[in-house]
Amino acid sequence: MGQVRDASKARFWRRLVRQQAQAGESVARFCAREGVSVHQFHWWRRTLRNRDQQATTDRRCKHRLADAVASTSEPGPGAFVAVRLPASVGVPIDLVHPGGCVLRVPVGFDPQSLQRILASLALAAREGAES
Repeated sequence: MGQVRDASKARFWRRLVRQQAQAGESVARFCAREGVSVHQFHWWRRTLRNRDQQATTDRRCKHRLADAVASTSEPGPGAFVAVRLPASVGVPIDLVHPGGCVLRVPVGFDPQSLQRILASLALAAREGAES
């Protein structure tokens, strides 16, 4: 199971990271003045930056997936198109979506099931974008 994040800690450290950047002083001097550990400051700054980058990537993936699945009338750039595979393909297929999502499709998959999965992903992406 994943850890439960403490939102108040993240807000506290975001505020400190922002204040240090605005102050223009060294991290060591800022931390000494604020009474926080330099090590913790660097850890939180790196962690918050990584979280922000991951959240941005996740949002892009959801939006691109929703756009691609929604455009079913005429396939455009990044849209899925029907393809026929030779019967001799005996390994799973990795389907890389333009949004960065990867679906591993097993041998002998049911095309209608894959279509329902893609529609569900698009719906989830739209709902996530609205909230």
